[in-house]
Formats: sequence, C-alpha cells, structure tokens
Amino acid sequence: MTTMMTTMAEIELKTQGYAAARAELEEAVKALQEDLDKVKARYMGMIRKQIESVREHEHELSALITKAPGLFEKPKSRTFAGIKVGYAKQPGRLECPDDDQLISAIRKLFPDSAKTLIKTTEKPVKSALSNMNAKDLKRLGVSVVDATDVVIVKPQDSDVDKLVAALIEED
Repeated sequence: MTTMMTTMAEIELKTQGYAAARAELEEAVKALQEDLDKVKARYMGMIRKQIESVREHEHELSALITKAPGLFEKPKSRTFAGIKVGYAKQPGRLECPDDDQLISAIRKLFPDSAKTLIKTTEKPVKSALSNMNAKDLKRLGVSVVDATDVVIVKPQDSDVDKLVAALIEED
C-alpha cells in the first residue's frame, strides 16, 4: 500500500480555493444585506409612526385607568381586545443592610434557619487555575486533559460567519 505525501503547495492551493469560496459567500451575504437594508429603509418610517401611535394609546389608556382606580378593585384587572388593563401587585424588592450585618443578625435571631438563609459557597476558580504552571497543578492533583493539537481552518474575518450563522438560525 502506497501513501502519497501531501505537500505544502497542495495545502496552499486548497487554501486558495477555500478563500475564493468564502469570498463568493461574502459577496452573496453582502448582496442580501444590501437588499435587507433597502427593505428596512422602506418600512422603518411607517414602523416608527406606529410605535409612536402605540405609545400615545398606551399613555392615554394608563391615564384613564389612573383616573378610575375604583373600577379595578375586584377584579384588579380586566382583559379587553386581548389587552390586560388595570392594576397588578408588584413583587417588591428586599432592601437589606450590609451583608455582614445581616448575616450576623440571622445567626443571632434565627440560628436554626441560618443554613437556609445564608449561602456559603467555595469553588475553585478554573480560569485562575489555568494560569498556573504544570508543576503546581500536578501538586494540587489537577490534570490537564485534551490539550492536543487539532486541525484548524479559521478565517481571519468572522463578520460573514456571524451573518451566515444568524441567517441559518432564522431559517
């Protein structure tokens, strides 16, 4: 069985073909983007007007509801034309003192609930560990896995790839 040796010239030739195919893809994506921009430009004026109209209607509706809170005592809200109007209870938010002060108060006043009310976490920071040298990592019992060379074919410009990915996801 004879295996043929690959030469750098063959790789360079294939890379040029790949680059040419990417250039064609880039041209197609640019043409699509230009057409999309034209369509957006044609409709954006109308969309902006509609957004303003919706905001005005919402403001007027909110003002009417504010003037008549008695209409929304029970039930607090109603649905008309698929739009829920009225009042809704907001969940509110907790305003806590300093964490250390709150933890101290919990431990003092509710010692049996401290484990539930206080979060304690200790985790190694892998991004920091990855900056350590191999000798120190070995001393810690940490091993580096899958640190092998892999074939790469990566264009230096990724704008086209992002657009293509977005288009594929939309499709």
